[in-house]
This record gives sequence, C-alpha cells and structure tokens, in this order.
Amino acid sequence: MRRILVALIVAVALAGCSSSEPTGTAPSQAVDDASSFPITVDGALGSAVVESEPTRVVALSWTDADILLSLGVTPVATARATAESGFQPWTEAAIAGKDAPAFLQGANADLSVEDVLSYEPDLIVGTKAFGLDTRYDQLSALAPVVHYASTPSAETWQEATRTIAGALGRDDDGERVIEETESTIAGVAEANPGFAGRTFTFFVGPADGSVYVVNSIDDAGAQFLDALGMRPTDHATTLPTSSIPGRAEITYEDLSNNDADLVIATGPPAALDEFRALPGVSALSAVQRGDYVPLAPTEAQSIAFPSPLGLAWAVETIVPTF
Repeated sequence: MRRILVALIVAVALAGCSSSEPTGTAPSQAVDDASSFPITVDGALGSAVVESEPTRVVALSWTDADILLSLGVTPVATARATAESGFQPWTEAAIAGKDAPAFLQGANADLSVEDVLSYEPDLIVGTKAFGLDTRYDQLSALAPVVHYASTPSAETWQEATRTIAGALGRDDDGERVIEETESTIAGVAEANPGFAGRTFTFFVGPADGSVYVVNSIDDAGAQFLDALGMRPTDHATTLPTSSIPGRAEITYEDLSNNDADLVIATGPPAALDEFRALPGVSALSAVQRGDYVPLAPTEAQSIAFPSPLGLAWAVETIVPTF
C-alpha cells in the first residue's frame, strides 16, 4: 500500500511518469541498533525521516555510492563516474563479485526523477549531489533524501560518511570506517617524514590561458595533502579565492610565482602535456629537478571527491609518485 501511495504522489508531481523493473542489491549487514528507527537526518534542503532499515538505496553521485559501499551497503542505482566503465577503479574493486548498481539516467540538475522512481527506493543519498536543489521536492516525494548540511562542496568525507551511516542506523560502522581511513593516511605520513612541512602547488584544469591553483585546505585535494604533512605555498594562500572553494584562478603570466617543493597538475592528458611545456611551468625549479607530478583525471578524483574507498586507493596509487 505504501508503495502505491508513493507512486501516486510522484505521478501527480511529474505529470505522467512510469516505472520499470528495479535492479540491484539490498544492504546485507544488520544495523547497529534496529530499535533506533525512525531516524531523522537534517539537511540544507529539509529533513529526511527514515522509518526503518533501508533496503533499496539510490546514490545520486558515485562518491555517495562509494561511501555506501564502505559501510557494507550496495546501492541499487548510482550516478555514472567519468571512468570508461562508469565505475572508478576503487568502486570496481568494492563491487567485485556483487550485482553492480545500475546507472541512473542523467545527473545533478539533469537527473531523471522518473528513472529514480523505477528503482523503488526507500532511501536516496545525495551528500555530493550538485544541483539537488532543483530536484529535491520531487525526489523527497519518493523517499527520504539524505544530503549535505550546507553545500556539497563544503561537506567533508568524514561528515558525509557520518550522515549516511546515521541514516542507515550504522553509526558505529561509520566511525569505524572513518577511523580506519584516517589511520591509513596517518600511517603513510609517518612512513614518509620527508613530507612534513613541504610546500605544494596544485594546478587544476589548465585551459585557455588560465589555470586554477589550490590556495587553501578548503579544497578536498589539499586536505589530503595536508593530512600527509604538506601545505600550500605562501604565494598560493595570498591569491583571491574564485567561485570554487579552495581554489584561485590565475593567468599563465603568473605561473613563475608558483614554485614549491612539489608541483602537481591535473587535467586531460593532452592539456597537461601542453601545460608542462609552457615556459612558466618548465622553468619552475620543482619541475626541473623532477618534483612534478601530473595526475590523470581518475587519480585526481580520488582525492578531489574523497571517500574512504577512494582515499585508500590514493594512498596506494598516488602517494608513491610523491
């Protein structure tokens, strides 16, 4: 009866939507305390009331799917990642041997609410769902929508993990996952004492004569480097922040002022090749002595859109290049 009522509500909201056979798998682990339901989770756009343990969870971003997987829950559907398979390599490892989540139609502001309905969700997770504000009312008519407290870009991976774990009734699992991930990063920092106090310049997305420079640990990638003991240069921290938190935008004329102990750049491979050849980049002392690390998009996304799974992969894959 509840499913019928939900479908009717959404039909009115969407003016004629339809459903298809749902796919995917349900959570497999018991909740920390089944008696804790119902659970209310507050967010920037409204409160989600989770009446009982969710069994059909839809993740509105692949980062949300990663967090769910780290907590032992396989979503029935998720947004497609930029990797060719649609799953990041760390996600593929986590779903090996399981029924893979289906891919949602559209993402962010282009998400198909009708498609979400077809999976008959009892929980929708969107802590990293940009554009959720344009779909929140329709989605919340389908199921509780657990999301960010202020904005997707401001939510740390720890906060997102706690939010999602709380909605699942798995607070203890959430704290365990956070502790294990932080311990892994702290361990690699301890094993590499030479990182401590070193400066970095992190160039992001070179294009059309300008590039973003990470200028504070408001940037998620910088938070990972900070946890390893490194910090942005004094020059970077004086740059005015752009519309993207933790990043400044500079022209190529300012490249020579961005030397550091370690220089990192990320973007499409062809763009990175052109960027590396620029006089302002090739003349940096860090580049000349070999302390330059180009990161492919997948590598950069493991720390720019962090999750416990992605960060563990980054420790094994990216840190050795430093």
